[in-house]
Amino acid sequence: GELSGCHNDVKNISSYLQQVQGFRPQNMITLMDDGVHDNPTYDRILQAFQWVVNESQAGDTVWIHYSGHGGRVEDDNGDEDDGYDETLIPVDFQRKGQIRDDDLLRYL
Repeated sequence: GELSGCHNDVKNISSYLQQVQGFRPQNMITLMDDGVHDNPTYDRILQAFQWVVNESQAGDTVWIHYSGHGGRVEDDNGDEDDGYDETLIPVDFQRKGQIRDDDLLRYL
């Protein structure tokens, strides 16, 4: 279902990072299903993580904010004490699947 506050969350965090913390817009990626930004698809979310890895340097401050659906699926490699991987649910999850925490950790 639709989450009513996600777009406002993203806009508020973006404003805070720029106005209070001094982040520059060219150093930020915003994915949002608002018709203005790129949609937060499976591939775009992973590409954004790759961009962070490629563009950041030792000593940089990195802020990752996710406002959307999350979930959990059975752990498939035995690394979770509770038997479940936590997930992000991208807009195209029905076609591409959920993004597991293990997938994200490969980038970090």
